[in-house]
Amino acid sequence: VDTAFDAGVATTITGLGAEAVTLSDTSSVAVSTLNTLDGLTTGKIDAGSVTSMTGSLSDLNDAYASNGITGLGNETLSVSDTGSVSASDLNTLDSNTTGVITASSVATITGTIAAINSAYGSDGISGLGDEAITTSDTTVTAADLNTLNNYTSGVVNADSLTTITGTIADVNTAFAADGATPATISGLGDQAVTLSDTNVLAADLNVLNGYTTGLIDGSTIAVIEGTAEAINLVYDAKATSADGINGLGNEAVTLTDTEVVASRLIDLDVNGTSGTIDASSVNTITGSVSDVNSVYNSSDFTGLGAESVTVSDTTNLTAASLVTLNNYTTGNINANTVESMTGTIADLNTVYGAMSATDNGISNLGNEALALTLDDASVTD
Repeated sequence: VDTAFDAGVATTITGLGAEAVTLSDTSSVAVSTLNTLDGLTTGKIDAGSVTSMTGSLSDLNDAYASNGITGLGNETLSVSDTGSVSASDLNTLDSNTTGVITASSVATITGTIAAINSAYGSDGISGLGDEAITTSDTTVTAADLNTLNNYTSGVVNADSLTTITGTIADVNTAFAADGATPATISGLGDQAVTLSDTNVLAADLNVLNGYTTGLIDGSTIAVIEGTAEAINLVYDAKATSADGINGLGNEAVTLTDTEVVASRLIDLDVNGTSGTIDASSVNTITGSVSDVNSVYNSSDFTGLGAESVTVSDTTNLTAASLVTLNNYTTGNINANTVESMTGTIADLNTVYGAMSATDNGISNLGNEALALTLDDASVTD
């Protein structure tokens, strides 16, 4: 048919150009030939006999979009493109036929992550799985990005992204793929992140903050769990713009330490969060008597009262402060480092009266230098 119409164009056959055409071809029809035929006649082309077609994605979609070609809709198709194709074009073609589309020759797919995932997720498109990807999104959910990364063994170029949203687990998974050897996602490292979690591990937040120089919005976070050191690192990274974590300051904190330095607890309480700090995991607190007493005196801590304490003071420790500490905890207070104490006779006697090797009380006292202070009540004229 094409040859005849071509002859008409060449004027060796006259009178052609408005005829209806009924094809008899069945399989492996070159779609470019069909489109050429469509351009040679204003009549309708009945392609109902065609069961399969081959050609470029553009040509295939042109055939289905033509008002001059009828009878198409259930053909199997073979895409001949070897370079880059648009995911939206693939999805358009998929919607044009109920037949299977073989796209195994395609090397690169471009488009939005939603469109690309739609192409990969379709039962109507086969032969995909090792293509390079170039995204066009600026904002995307980490879950969708990870889904795409799992669809192809090719590298996903996500350089277009400026913001990633989702759970910290999903976001860290995406960034980890960029940092892997070999990397399966590229272009990540300066994106802003908006988290959706309410409960997070401090260690995960610190990992995420190391992955990106963009601002991390943690305003949905209600509880942070981890060691005092890790949680303090999170709060040290608080920021309102650029690199850091935004939206923190009133979270409840659940500590996982069994032994902790008092100064870290104070830092967490003063510079970290105004929320409640659950320290029920702590068995031992170390530090100066002043620092440890500050921790016990704070109403922000819960779960304390039975910890062992190892004090770090050496000289001029006031007996009164040691008495206060002993009243705060039923655990043993190890005062092995203390070389000298000051205080009233009453306070010093209370300290030595509370001596206990292992149980509730104060251990490792007995050879300290003492400096007595006057108790106003004992002064007589």
